[in-house]
Parts: sequence; structure tokens; C-alpha cells
Amino acid sequence: MTVTLSRSREVSDELTMVPLDRHHASALFDAVDANRPMLHKWLPWVEATRSVDDSRAFIDSAMQEWQAGTAMHFAILWRGDLVGACGFNRIVARRRSAALGYWLAHDATGHGIVTACVRELLELGFGELRLHRIELHCGEHNAKSRAVAERLGFTEEGRLRECEWLGEQPVTHRVYGMLAPEWEAR
Repeated sequence: MTVTLSRSREVSDELTMVPLDRHHASALFDAVDANRPMLHKWLPWVEATRSVDDSRAFIDSAMQEWQAGTAMHFAILWRGDLVGACGFNRIVARRRSAALGYWLAHDATGHGIVTACVRELLELGFGELRLHRIELHCGEHNAKSRAVAERLGFTEEGRLRECEWLGEQPVTHRVYGMLAPEWEAR
């Protein structure tokens, strides 16, 4: 599956998903750095993001993955400000499947932003990309992420026990999945 750089996706009047690009590096780092304590509870990469150069390196990698068709990463712009990121962090064309992920700055929570962006990713995945399956993994104690999955109609499919480390603590993930016919039937 070759994925060409997509257009920006207008989610609402105030909310846009834009393909991550190098010019986002400073704003991306600033959002991560300002939200480090909250993000560190759920995301292992936060610890290694220590400078704008780290964000730039991630963006370079993300752009290469997009060109290869193995991932699609978007900046989340709300009211013109970068407040997070979302996308497909793994696309497996031969299986017509993908895994999605997201994070959001604390000040932008409570406005339905993540739910709206994940809904847009589902439209993209099951529509333009013609995927059959989309997964969402999150820490089993991450109530907000679990609520997003459940609100959008994902099926909880199981647990991955202690599959990730955050600092010195193992984290168990909940795995949610959705199939194209389930999305179409909503």
C-alpha cells in the first residue's frame, strides 16, 4: 500500500488534522514538554523527547513511514494551535489493518477533540485506505482512552499483560478493535 501525503483533514470549524511536517517540530516539542507529567503516565516515548531535535527526528521518521505506507501521523490543530497528535502508527497493507494512537495536551481535553479525531481516522482508514481492521491499544488504567474506544463502538478484544514499560513499571494494555462492516453498520 503506497500512501501519498494526504491533505489536511478539516474535522470541524476549529479542529484540523494536518500531516506532520518539519515545521511542526518546535510546537510539537513545546506541547510535549508542557504536558510531560501527564503524558509520561501513558506514553513511553515521552522520556526520550528532550529537545526540538528529538521532535524533528520523530517527524523525519514519521514522514518516511508515511511515504513507505507503514504509518500516517497528523498534528492536531485546535483553534490554530498544535495541541496533540494522532494517526495510524502501524499500517500493514497485506492484512488491510492498522493500529491508531493519539495524545492531547491537558488544556485541550474535555472538548471532544480526541473522539472527533479518532472518528476522522476511522473514516480515513475504512474509506480511503480500504482497511478491514483498526486496532487501538491503551493502558488498562487509562480511563479516558478506554472511554474514547468504547464511545466510538470499538470492541474490547483482550489484554496484553505487562507488554510495555513506563519508567520502571510494567503496563498492561487493553486491546480494542473495529472491523469495516461494524463501522459501516453504525
